[in-house]
Parts: sequence; structure tokens; C-alpha cells
Amino acid sequence: MKRISATLVIVTFIIMFFSFPATANQTDYLVEDFTDLVYADGTQHWAYNQMSDLIDMGILKGYDGGTVWDEELGITFQAQKALPDKKITRAEFAALLYQTLNLTPQTPSESFTDTIPSWALDAVNTLAAAGIVKGDPEGTFRPGDNISRAEIATMIVQSLNDNTEQEGKVFSDLPDKDSHWAYPFIEKASAIGIINGLPDGRFAPNRNAKRAEALTMLYNFLLKDKTQAPEDQVILDCSDAMLKAMEKGIGREGTTVDLSGAEPFLTGREKLILNDSVEYLNEMKQQVTVNYQVTYPGEIVRKSDRLAEVIYETLITVQAEEQKMEQRAKEHYYLMKMGNEWYIYSDDLEELT
Repeated sequence: MKRISATLVIVTFIIMFFSFPATANQTDYLVEDFTDLVYADGTQHWAYNQMSDLIDMGILKGYDGGTVWDEELGITFQAQKALPDKKITRAEFAALLYQTLNLTPQTPSESFTDTIPSWALDAVNTLAAAGIVKGDPEGTFRPGDNISRAEIATMIVQSLNDNTEQEGKVFSDLPDKDSHWAYPFIEKASAIGIINGLPDGRFAPNRNAKRAEALTMLYNFLLKDKTQAPEDQVILDCSDAMLKAMEKGIGREGTTVDLSGAEPFLTGREKLILNDSVEYLNEMKQQVTVNYQVTYPGEIVRKSDRLAEVIYETLITVQAEEQKMEQRAKEHYYLMKMGNEWYIYSDDLEELT
């Protein structure tokens, strides 16, 4: 879904270029398409940031929200629902975790005795083969049962690269290791920062989790698992290559922009931003000269085993006859690991005066 004003001035367009919404390779919908994450008064759901990132990554897909008329843009678009306060089943969470881990489908040595829905079969079987899910003593997985907070913590801890022993937070309803079967998993998740508990000091391990809670734990897992984080250069190899392709493609002589060299380094919402960006940049370059310069190296401000953020300082110059405009900025690029490779899934621009 395209969202752009028909009366954009040059500088505004250049700023929007780096955050322009478009259909992505892993998800057909953008954060802006989810109508239940921001309320009528403009406030956001408490898990908005975590869920937004997971949407950008292509992990959170959502549900059909029908068609909605956008008054400001004068268009109808296909809305989505994240349903953040809806309870989540064991099969649904298994599918989300499977997507998060980007696993290759596997078959476990023993199958579950109950029927797993086809849409979750690869996820459940692969997680079982990896020892992340084990099911019940009688051999059932119970895919349609709502998942508990303890079960989520257990599945996530079973997925960690971090095998270190750490003491976690003591919750008022989990005073010691004999208080719950999942105590060691909850303690580990707490120690790393995947879970924080409820405002009243409890963890409520047996309470059925809402989708927002499950997705927040998933996002924290991606952010906090750090024992196998790569060397900085591994991440910079991806972001540097993408930006050098951008510099080359925008600065080409003539009126044609070619950003195809950047595409192999992108995923999620960022993947097809280039297609819309190229269209509008080419329209601009018929009237003005556009140049894009990046200062290397970038600065890695955070990284984990699976996520990273890199900042670059850039200069965009627009020349229209005798008029010249410059915009200096810090560009934040967000990367995720898929398989053995790193890809940029989102970005943000911070203007510099």
C-alpha cells in the first residue's frame, strides 16, 4: 500500500525516502496497516514497539481486518488486526517461535498422538526435533489449548544460545525451585531479561498468555540472547554493502536510478521500499540532481545473536538550477540474522541540524 502526499516538497521527499512504506518479502502488510495497535485517542498499545518490530521482520502476520477508508490519503486499504489482547494457543506460539528461529523443517523421532493443524505441523515437528517442545507424558501436544506464561518461558529458554547459569528475579508467587515445574526456565528467562513479571511482583506462571505478552517475550528473546553475537565486521559487511549500492545507484549519471544492488541485503518491510523509492526518485531526477553520501564506518550501537542496530552519518544533496539544498542525517539501520546471513529489515532517520 503506497502512502505519499501528492504535494511533497523536495526535502520532505528525501526524508521520507528512508521510511517509505511498501509491501515486503516476508510480510504483505506494514505496521501502518494494523488498526488495533493505536487507539482512537492516538495512544499506542503497551507492546506497540515490540509488535511493530516483529511486523517489520515479517514474524507477526496478523489477521484480516477488512477494508478501511483512509480519510487523509483518500484511499481504501486492506487492514490487519494484531489482536494483542487475545489469548494465544500452543500451536500459534509454536508457529511464531519457528518463524523467529528461522528453522529448517525437520521430523521428530516420535510423532505426537493428537492431530496438529497443517499450518503448524512443520513448526511443531521441527521444534520437537530440536528438543524445544516435548508435549505431555501421554504423547499429546494439545495444539488448540491456550498456552500458559510458564510454557512460553520454557519454550523460549529451550531455544536460547545462552547456556550460562544466572540468578533471576524472585517472584512473589515463585519463592523457590519447588514452587513450580517451570521454575528453572522462568528464572533463566528473568535473569536474561526476557520476562519482567507483573506490576504486583507475581509472574502468574499458569495464567494463559495474551498475544502481546507472548510477542514481547519473543522480541526480548531476540534482543537479549547475546552469547554468540558476531564480530562487528560481520554486521558491517551487510550494511556497508547495502549503502554503497545505494550511493552508486542514486548518484548515477542521467535520470535513471538503479538500486538493485542493495536488494540482496534487505528483508522484511525494507525489501520492496526500494521499488517505490526508485519510482519517485526517478521522477525527481527529471527535474533535479540528487546525490547521496555516506560516512564510513558505521557505528554498531547494539547487537545480539540475532539482532543489530547500526548508525551511519549521511549527506543528501539536491540541486535544482541555482538552488541547492543539503540534509545531514543519522540513519539507523536494523538488522536480523536469517540462517547464517544478516539482512536489514527496517530503518529510521534522525535529522541533523
